[in-house]
Amino acid sequence: MQWLLLKNIEKTLSYVKRMKEKRSFSFRLRRSIGDGGSTNSRNSNNNSSTCTNNNSLLSPVTSAKLEVPNSSASVSRRSSIYKKPDKDDSGIIHIVPDIELPLMTFSDQYDIEKTLAEGCFARILLAHHRPTNTSVVLKAVHAELATLKDFQKEFHLNYQLSHHRNILSAYNVAFQTKDYYVFAMEHAPYGDLAANLGPHGLHESACKTISEQLSSALGFMHSKNLVHRDLKLENVLVFTPDFSRVKLCDFGTTTKKSLLVHKVKHTWTSCVPPEVLEIVKNERFLCMPTSDSWQFGILLFNILTGSPPWHMADWVKDAQYSNFMKYEQRKTTKIPDGFRRFSPRLMRCFRKYLTHDPEDRCKVTEVMKYMKDRWVECRIATSKSAMLISPNPDQDSCIYLNKREGRLSADENKLKLKRMMSSYGLDNSIDQTVVRSRVIEWLSTCDANFDSDIESLAALEVAN
Repeated sequence: MQWLLLKNIEKTLSYVKRMKEKRSFSFRLRRSIGDGGSTNSRNSNNNSSTCTNNNSLLSPVTSAKLEVPNSSASVSRRSSIYKKPDKDDSGIIHIVPDIELPLMTFSDQYDIEKTLAEGCFARILLAHHRPTNTSVVLKAVHAELATLKDFQKEFHLNYQLSHHRNILSAYNVAFQTKDYYVFAMEHAPYGDLAANLGPHGLHESACKTISEQLSSALGFMHSKNLVHRDLKLENVLVFTPDFSRVKLCDFGTTTKKSLLVHKVKHTWTSCVPPEVLEIVKNERFLCMPTSDSWQFGILLFNILTGSPPWHMADWVKDAQYSNFMKYEQRKTTKIPDGFRRFSPRLMRCFRKYLTHDPEDRCKVTEVMKYMKDRWVECRIATSKSAMLISPNPDQDSCIYLNKREGRLSADENKLKLKRMMSSYGLDNSIDQTVVRSRVIEWLSTCDANFDSDIESLAALEVAN
């Protein structure tokens, strides 16, 4: 009997001890939750104030209207602790805030200097901001062709991605006029890549520098589960003449990965991936980063040669794409005409980027594996009368001169001279205004020295 009583007392003491430990753990948990929430809120306030103060000088509106809410403010403390975060979510970059755009005119604070570019949906204006005495670029989106929600999305994505070195910086400035939604960006002094591309492409070293920077920018976007969807020459801006700093721009079609989207309107058909080209009009498809990989491969070929590899990725309508697809699928060993100047290592890179099946396509950062390889090869001419001139072993292209140059026509000599100068990076463009003025000057001289008696005698001699 005493033994049974002692056993019950022991059970009771054990139960009381467990209850005390449980209550102590619950109290520590509540305290840690409260402390963590207050710390996060303080940090969020500091971060938002820092972002706002950096750009407050350029902003035509109050900073409170353009503040981006912190993720901790939109989620309660309890849910932020107990709710498992989405694996595909990359933070506040996918939360587009509703921004109040003040109504104003360009002349209120800006002097429009010139129009840099104009497309179907927007105008790019170079402007002088009078209050801060700085030059900025204003992207004015037509209000009739775009919704306020689409504009807020583009401005938000561009602003959130601005801290990457190779993505165009957007200032914390947004407003609307009678006809446009407007936000401010930094100015690229050397224009876009299309304006800097020669008829035969760029030097190999310049192409490597550009591809390295663009792959970094696109890889950063893909890490945030974003797809650019409109990579082309016009959307790459140049900040230095040696292409040591280029930046990606235009995020109007940028979309979160795995969302259903429509085709991008008003873009070059040569940049459209084959899986997107096959989509029927108004049909939606999944947005995937492999489309950026395809467009990156097309852009890489474009800057190396000066032109795209084909008109469209349709093996029935485009013979050039059909030839490359046969080579890529190893149905033939014949290298397509446009790819013969490239090294085997670069051809392997193109095979990975421009494969027809999007599931077999490599990541956009794959090009970094080929930076130490040679991209363009020099091929010796088969003609016995041709000699190879290669003063610099690192030169991208080889120059072939025929020893019997005197037998060539004038047009062929001009083509050889043009090829020689372009390979050395020399500009041989002719100023037509100067030519026209010299012709007019020569005609006026002939007219001043005209003698009717001598000319009539010469005409009689020709007639006889």
